[in-house]
Amino acid sequence: MLASALVAVVVPGLALATGAPTVVPRDPSVPKEVAREDPPIFPLAQVKAGLRGTGYTVFESAKGPQPFDAVVLGVMRGFLGPGEDLIIARLEGKDIERTGVIAGMSGSPVYIDGKLLGAVGYRFGAFTKDAIAGITPIERMMTAAQPSPKGEGTRAKRTSTPVPPAAGPMTAWGQVEPIAIPLAAAGVPPAVAAAFGPELVRRGYGPLVGAGGVSVGSAPSPAAVAAGPSTVAKGVRFYAGGPISGQLVDGDLSLGAIGTVTWVKGDRFLAFGHPFLGNGETSMPVSNADIVVTVASEAGSWKMGQATAPVGRLTDDRLHAIAGTMGTSPPMVPLTVRVRGDSPREAADAKKELSFRVFQHPTDTPLFVAITVASSLGQRVAAEQAGGTVDVDVKARLSTGEQVAWPFRVADEGIGFDMPVALGVMGLLSTVTDQPFAKVELSSVEVTVSGRRDVDLARIVSVDASSALVPGKPAQVRVRMQPFHGKVIERRIDVRVPAGAPAGAYQLVAAGQTEALRAEREGGLLALATDWPSYLKNVLQAPPPGTLSLYLVRDEATPRLDGLPLPDLPASLAGVLADGGGLSGGAFEARALRLARISGVGVVVGESTAKVLVQEKDEEE
Repeated sequence: MLASALVAVVVPGLALATGAPTVVPRDPSVPKEVAREDPPIFPLAQVKAGLRGTGYTVFESAKGPQPFDAVVLGVMRGFLGPGEDLIIARLEGKDIERTGVIAGMSGSPVYIDGKLLGAVGYRFGAFTKDAIAGITPIERMMTAAQPSPKGEGTRAKRTSTPVPPAAGPMTAWGQVEPIAIPLAAAGVPPAVAAAFGPELVRRGYGPLVGAGGVSVGSAPSPAAVAAGPSTVAKGVRFYAGGPISGQLVDGDLSLGAIGTVTWVKGDRFLAFGHPFLGNGETSMPVSNADIVVTVASEAGSWKMGQATAPVGRLTDDRLHAIAGTMGTSPPMVPLTVRVRGDSPREAADAKKELSFRVFQHPTDTPLFVAITVASSLGQRVAAEQAGGTVDVDVKARLSTGEQVAWPFRVADEGIGFDMPVALGVMGLLSTVTDQPFAKVELSSVEVTVSGRRDVDLARIVSVDASSALVPGKPAQVRVRMQPFHGKVIERRIDVRVPAGAPAGAYQLVAAGQTEALRAEREGGLLALATDWPSYLKNVLQAPPPGTLSLYLVRDEATPRLDGLPLPDLPASLAGVLADGGGLSGGAFEARALRLARISGVGVVVGESTAKVLVQEKDEEE
């Protein structure tokens, strides 16, 4: 059941000349400025100091949009860039005097004489004594009102270190900045929010704030998750001054960006008065939101809320506003998390399988998956044991048609497994979404986590060859490992030296996952990727966590050009180029041969080496 203050209805007798219905919340006391679709515009050219307007925002959904006063102080010409003027106003009123400018009120419409002036979109520092705000002129916001003729088109790919959008000039009294968009997190444990909060802010998202329980009716069945786009229930709409949530995750957990709607006409809407992620053309699900309370704080007030009913999709994320279309929600990435273990609580767990949907973002979907996985594990595996071992199986279907699987293992004592597992999942998924060869998105993800109480962890102590090493012949390698709180154990591993291996001196290397990955990269086992297929092949061939790898490594004198080895360069040419030609002549390149990769040995860490000799022939023959 949706909160009554959030459901939009058609009010008889208030149809506009355009024939479009007037949309208002159920609260009959809401003035007609908010009720009216596509109101007349107050021209920026007529804005001057001293004008008084009325703005609307939701402090609590139970009360609907509440008015506040806006006193125009002036217009700063080109404040956000050439031709980008910003209206400066002081916000007044009982609620505003208590809270100041609020995170989550981005997009709150301001009217003068019944005409729409613009949206509250900017603030001037967190500790200002007056509620001074920047109002984005509606004339500039209207540039995003019409959908792009290209439709959804291509989405801009975020750089690894994004610059917060529309950050204004430094002055003696502070920096103008877009009002923060709080991320309402329902079902995210505080420890997970604290761990991922800084990374979300670094990527341009707002602060992560708690939102109580999971969003109303949002937990889908696996069949519903796989169904893709969904048509919004008839009559569920946005209205000016009402809350909006851009959905990053829904299902058994909800994560949404809370803001305010500025303008509605037909099935189109504008909100925020500044960018969200600055992606240009996008396709993000948007929902109504329930604002439980507005929390007043001298460090920065914010709206505590959560998403409720889906309304449509965000289509544009532009400099002056976000814009979208009501009616059909876009498909999201289905995510299933299964948790198994030997905990005494496992039998009592209400749900063994959790279902989610995650926003399809060019690079950030793995981050949202990681937050979801960490939240799913936080009170299941990690809370039941101070240490132990978990086996993780990650399966992902890609937009290119491939289905990839990564098993890995985490073991330690005295830590929770939520963060190590979540970061491992994020790292693996990011390898396929954040690469330069092709546009690859996640179509679906499944994560299965199985935990046990024993700490299956061992450190490599030593390695040596217990039999002769002859190309093409079987041999045996002995690895000694120190288990966690146990005696040193010895494991004999059968190997076969590759038939084409040249005779001579080598380093025999036993390595855990981290060291093995370095050895394979430096030793030429992972070829330089030149396209998506070769890149994916390298990703799938890389040593996963929870494995022991054995190598023969031989140093060969090889010239390099700009760091790249040139092993087949003729000696005469190498000599010419080395004389001022950009080559580092005589540099050594490690050439590795993989002898074995063993799984099922627990989590192996460290590295050990031994000098060995590969014979030209078996001396016993």
